[in-house]
Amino acid sequence: MQDELERLHTGVAALDAADPVWRRREDNYRGQQELPYAPEGVSEEYLDLRRQSIANWLSTAMNVPVQRMEMESVTDEDGKVDREAWRYMTSAQMHTRQRILFSSMMVHGRAALSVTKTPAGARMAVENVRRVHFEPSPEDPFTTSFVVKRWTEKKRQVSSLWTPPGSDIGDREFAVVYDESTCARFQKMSVGTLGEWKKVSETPHGLGALPFVQIGSNVDADNVPHAAIDDLIEMQNACNTIRFNTLLAMQFSAFRQRVATGYDPLLRDASGDIVYMVGPDGEPLIGPDGQPVPVLRQGGKVGVDRMLVFPGSDTKVFDLDESNLDRYITVYVRFLTDLFTKGQVPPQYALDKMANLSGDAMAGADATLQALVADLQGEAAGGLDQAMQLMDRALGRQPLNREISWADRAPKSFGQIVDGVVKLVQGAGFPKRDAWDMLQGATPNKVDSWMEHAAEEASDTWQAQLDAAVLGG
Repeated sequence: MQDELERLHTGVAALDAADPVWRRREDNYRGQQELPYAPEGVSEEYLDLRRQSIANWLSTAMNVPVQRMEMESVTDEDGKVDREAWRYMTSAQMHTRQRILFSSMMVHGRAALSVTKTPAGARMAVENVRRVHFEPSPEDPFTTSFVVKRWTEKKRQVSSLWTPPGSDIGDREFAVVYDESTCARFQKMSVGTLGEWKKVSETPHGLGALPFVQIGSNVDADNVPHAAIDDLIEMQNACNTIRFNTLLAMQFSAFRQRVATGYDPLLRDASGDIVYMVGPDGEPLIGPDGQPVPVLRQGGKVGVDRMLVFPGSDTKVFDLDESNLDRYITVYVRFLTDLFTKGQVPPQYALDKMANLSGDAMAGADATLQALVADLQGEAAGGLDQAMQLMDRALGRQPLNREISWADRAPKSFGQIVDGVVKLVQGAGFPKRDAWDMLQGATPNKVDSWMEHAAEEASDTWQAQLDAAVLGG
């Protein structure tokens, strides 16, 4: 019991310490970013421009490699399609939830999967890394000693009716400590630092291994992951600042300004003395500074049918040129290009860079993104293989090593692909099944269907030729 409590407190403390980092990454990914600096006391118009200056490019940089990742099939140790393992994936809704997994790798540096043994068999699920702590082994950081999962259930809405004594109407915080054989469940009634954890149950999970898999992204020698978004947040803030400065220039100095100097706005009498405002009692009005309030003259109003006349012998009127917004745009594009370059996003994702790009040029620019996607696929494949082995354990089967096949989502011309497939089949005698598997959108089931249809058409053609020969004879 004491050992379980120590593990619980270790995991909960680690989750609490990591939560601010998780929030910062998630907020920036969702576009809830720091507003550019503005001094205190500025107008609402100024503050509104700060809000308008946010343009979320981080989501684009994070989503681009994720959109290139799609699991296509699973093969066994002999290189054959493992349909049973693919059913593991489809039962876990991986065809739709895999994006959550890969996005978590990009934004938070890691993702997590869990496997649960159920009366009906087994269930694989994508976990939120915000709620799950993997405690590394002191000897080998790539080995997990135990796992702690924590979550909160919000309190129910309470009506004005009488409720029985002891009714559970408050927020409840739960945590489960997992080792290789059991899971110990704890509960704390009050959420936060108050309250004590109480053990409510302990059950064997029946897997013989930790029922969680962590998939790290860009891990170092200590198995510490490094989120791709961390290097881009400050670059995003710089882009927002440039947009803010551009909006300020557009608002206040993008138009020609007329300036008057030497203009005396104070109304004076014939003797040259300042005229002050008076109240109903004829006494001068006193301002907040304790001084009489002078009467001000209206300045000239600009208009096509008006002449500007300013009193004062030293008054001069001239124009200030508008700001050159092209310079702001040039700097902004440069900073945005740096952000995309750091994130390994090719230039074709910025539409203004698409002019006169050949297919070879686009493929060359896409090479850095392809390298990033290959790294992510390798990291994800290892974790998915471990999760499938846990599914084997849960179903009482011998764990097997499997390989994930990934769909080729790189931009290619369909005509080029078809031309290459035809040359492989007709010129090099390449197997039709393997050649057709190269077509965009091909899946094992589709290829099986294509092979059956091809066999049927070949049989129909042979039958037609045979019938024609018989009739002709």
